Amino acid sequence: MNLVIDVSVFIDRLFIYDEERSLRARTLFRLVDDRGLNIFEPPVFGIELASQLVRRKPRSLAEELYNEIIDRVVIIDDIDYDLLLDIALSTACRAIDTYYIAVAHMFSGILVSADKIMINNARKYGVEAYYIHDINDYSSLISRISQDTRW
Repeated sequence: MNLVIDVSVFIDRLFIYDEERSLRARTLFRLVDDRGLNIFEPPVFGIELASQLVRRKPRSLAEELYNEIIDRVVIIDDIDYDLLLDIALSTACRAIDTYYIAVAHMFSGILVSADKIMINNARKYGVEAYYIHDINDYSSLISRISQDTRW
């Protein structure tokens, strides 16, 4: 099972703005770790992550968190422009979202986000996607990962 997890979910895991949101994110990442699943990300993930972290923590701590997370994900540098364009034209989504949707599409992966608009556009493009803050989506996602038969 391949996963693409939006920066928003990482931020919910690291910073508690809402206990329930953070609990869901922490539970997801614990399950991903327990199952030994890979997380694939577009190159823009690193920049988006760095900018989110440094808004919340001093630069030195932001860099430390950044490095820990980047070491645990697989960055996909080669994303076909025509695929990005097709996603944009098919969904009218934000440019940054096309990258996450493209990576999930390329690896037949599951996209997880705290961004409902991204999730709706991913589904529109035929990508399996879960909005982590909808209880039904979250329950389905956890069940789906738990039942992965590759083990």
